[in-house]
Amino acid sequence: MSRSDAERTADILDAAQELADAVAVGHDDFVTSPLRVRAAERLLEIVGEASNQLSDEFRAAHPDVPWSDIVALRVLLAHHYHRVDVEQVWSIATSSVPDLVRLLEAG
Repeated sequence: MSRSDAERTADILDAAQELADAVAVGHDDFVTSPLRVRAAERLLEIVGEASNQLSDEFRAAHPDVPWSDIVALRVLLAHHYHRVDVEQVWSIATSSVPDLVRLLEAG
């Protein structure tokens, strides 16, 4: 049985909260902690996979969300892990993901 859009959205929001916890230690402690960085990467993969599984109708109802970018990031993290830049992970986790949460919670 396939998961509903509401369940997928809950997965995204849960992962976003865990990301917020991972980066709450601050930039310097985050980027020097391989465990936190890898955890953040995995959580971003979850956000990307859940986003990829949302219905076309749900995504169309949230046109301000950069769905294709989110899914592309998941592919990069999963398949091109050797090219991942920790500073980009930090930026996405501290800026883009909170923006995503605001967009999903608003609509």
